[in-house]
Amino acid sequence: MVSLKTVQTSNTGLRALPNITALFVGGTSGIGQSTLRQLARHADSPTAYIVGRNEARARPFLSELQQLSPKGRFHFIEADVSLLRNVDAACRPILQQEKQLNFLFMTPGGISLGGRNETIEGIDHLFSLRYYSRMRFIQNLLPLLSSSSSSGPSRVVSIYGGGFEYSINTSDLDLKYNFSLLNAYKHSITMTSLSMEHLATTHPAVSFIHAYPGLVGTNIYSNSFPVPVSTFYNYGLWPFMWPFSVGLAESGERHLFHLSSARYPAQRSAGSRGVPLDIGTGDIAKGTNGKIGSGAYLLNWKGEVRPSTKVMARYQEERIPELVWGHTERLMEEAVRR
Repeated sequence: MVSLKTVQTSNTGLRALPNITALFVGGTSGIGQSTLRQLARHADSPTAYIVGRNEARARPFLSELQQLSPKGRFHFIEADVSLLRNVDAACRPILQQEKQLNFLFMTPGGISLGGRNETIEGIDHLFSLRYYSRMRFIQNLLPLLSSSSSSGPSRVVSIYGGGFEYSINTSDLDLKYNFSLLNAYKHSITMTSLSMEHLATTHPAVSFIHAYPGLVGTNIYSNSFPVPVSTFYNYGLWPFMWPFSVGLAESGERHLFHLSSARYPAQRSAGSRGVPLDIGTGDIAKGTNGKIGSGAYLLNWKGEVRPSTKVMARYQEERIPELVWGHTERLMEEAVRR
């Protein structure tokens, strides 16, 4: 386990990395908001783009960020990223205004108890938020991420279920014909890890992290369910779960560490790999392929590498990462043409 003290010490070193530019998708609540707050506290004059659904509701938080970092620049982009065409629109001003991007941090999602709910692009709504829209952000912004590697860390962090990979239906990856809540959960997790492994190979100047955040007290139930259900969870179940949870502030500190520490480098980095390792930080992490510093990492909430499952090892031998990414690119292009 990377201790919280070590995390906090490492985060203070972020100030030595100049001109940090970041994009937070889902940065106005929960884990995304907490991590962005830590970035504002520790980075020297950062530039951060924040994608969320409601700019009016985000204004108080934007004001807080400006107070935490008076020299920082914080830009809100209003978008419903369950649609890939909206992802493209959200990326456009970043591509036009920036020459590099150091951090891409993604947390969009939700919970559902229903069946397949297709968007106008033909993708299940939650499946899109958990996987396809995140991959579209990566695909669009890879040129900026690759450009930043010579002057600072270049890293993608997706928060969901890294380390909990399962067997998936490789003949129906988008679950058009075999949809269930369980299958969607499995596919979202495993396809993320496989795609990141592939991308770490094809874009070796960028590192990719798929992290499991642990049990964190966010407003996900309030945002996903009507009052009776969310109230039951918040007041009936959460008090029993709270002793086993990770505090929201600590979660933000740890995820900033995941974004910035040299412990999780790209496979090939011409410049800075991040905040240098110190005593207690640990050695460079082992990637999804079992090699140290491979560029793709599965982490638990404590910053420890989760060992790849037998499923991942089998899929690597069968070249499934390439298959999954090929499917993802084709489906995304078909979706935005609809």
